[in-house]
Amino acid sequence: MKKGFFILFSLLAFLNVYGQVPYTQELFNYSVETDIVYGIASNYAGNPDTLKLDIYKPVADNNQKRPILVLVHGGAWVGGTKTDGEVQSLAQLFAKRGYVVASINYRLGMHPSAGGGSNTATCTLVTPEANCAYVADSAEVVRAIYRGMQDVKGAVRFMKGRAAIDSTCKENTYLSGISAGGFCALAAAFLDVEAEKPITTFLLPDAEQPANSLNYCHNYFNETDASINRVRPDLGSIEGDVALNGNSSKVKGVANFYGGMLTNLFEQYADETPLLYLFHQTADVVVTCARAPILSNLSYDCLDPLGFLGCNHIWNMPWSYGSCSITSLIENSPEPVQFQNAIVNNGGPNCLLQPPGHSILNFPERVNEITNFFGERILTVEQSNCENPTGIANVKSAIKIFPNPGNEQIRVELPFVPDKFEITDLNGRVLVSKFTNQKEIIVETSFLSKGLYLLNCFSSSGEKFTFKWIHD
Repeated sequence: MKKGFFILFSLLAFLNVYGQVPYTQELFNYSVETDIVYGIASNYAGNPDTLKLDIYKPVADNNQKRPILVLVHGGAWVGGTKTDGEVQSLAQLFAKRGYVVASINYRLGMHPSAGGGSNTATCTLVTPEANCAYVADSAEVVRAIYRGMQDVKGAVRFMKGRAAIDSTCKENTYLSGISAGGFCALAAAFLDVEAEKPITTFLLPDAEQPANSLNYCHNYFNETDASINRVRPDLGSIEGDVALNGNSSKVKGVANFYGGMLTNLFEQYADETPLLYLFHQTADVVVTCARAPILSNLSYDCLDPLGFLGCNHIWNMPWSYGSCSITSLIENSPEPVQFQNAIVNNGGPNCLLQPPGHSILNFPERVNEITNFFGERILTVEQSNCENPTGIANVKSAIKIFPNPGNEQIRVELPFVPDKFEITDLNGRVLVSKFTNQKEIIVETSFLSKGLYLLNCFSSSGEKFTFKWIHD
């Protein structure tokens, strides 16, 4: 009870001093580290897929307990990437507010349909890549989401394992997913007991041989001349095999952008339920806000309702709960789920809506809603349950940098032997980088222009200590 009063008092004191919930205002520039490998896993055809992520970090932020956000792109499980425009926009906005954001790639691809897809020569709205969404059966979609969920969980563990490097609070980890990525993120957040594992992710009969017209789809997800195995094995534990580093895949919240759930994942939950933010347009024709088969409105109402243009209907997609029906599930859930309904009611599915209903409206407003919604839980956890496993604050206080301000050279004295030392500008651009095995570092700085710089010292165990330095 005393601990609870202390946390509440600390929270109120913080809000009284700063006048706002933290991590809600754009206070920083950001830097990006790209193509960091977080694991390798077998794809739908039995071939290895190297999984990579990009990390967006706030610059000139001395906070050692930043929240983590893992961001998952869309693309109907056959397309999309960690560098999609919507993903980059969200990642930048969150990083500017003090989050460390990991934008991830995950395993894509499904076994194509034996019946073929649309005629892309006459159905001009269907691209060759989108044609790969004509899949062997609905189980392929379930399995694609499950693989994506395993990869998201792996990315969460990977980012928690980097807490010292990225100056993050591993207990304050959150997810956000767009469209197909929303399905994967929701599953990663709420599918947390093995009893919830979908039956179609166990061993299944082999996938049928795809139509010759769709064989090209394999080229998008496999190396040239790779063998394509149509065996559909048991996909394993809900945790998967990626980044099993001892950290938990649990998260404190998830923001869903027009994704959905295939089943009711609120019926069982083994721990504190994550916060849930739901953004959807009721006019969406790709993932219907109510319960409906995925892509059904797009396929049956928009592309070619009468079948004159060669746009075959996508008939074997599973039913999903969109954000509108998810709110109904929550209201009837035995477990309390704290959620924010950001659904835009703009009529029923609409093929002619501009911009399309399957999109994010007003990125800054959405991020403001999410960061305000997550902010108080972040602060509560930060006050009570953020690890400081290596005494970072004590080590940092022992590091000496002088002269500061300075101009000709800078001297750094450390209580440990560093692995690397660097100087960056406020945009994260590296201007000086030195590998050293000495506790004292002297660096010529006369070539730098006047202004504010960041000094980064990296320990051999991966910890990063950042300081501000003024060149006069």
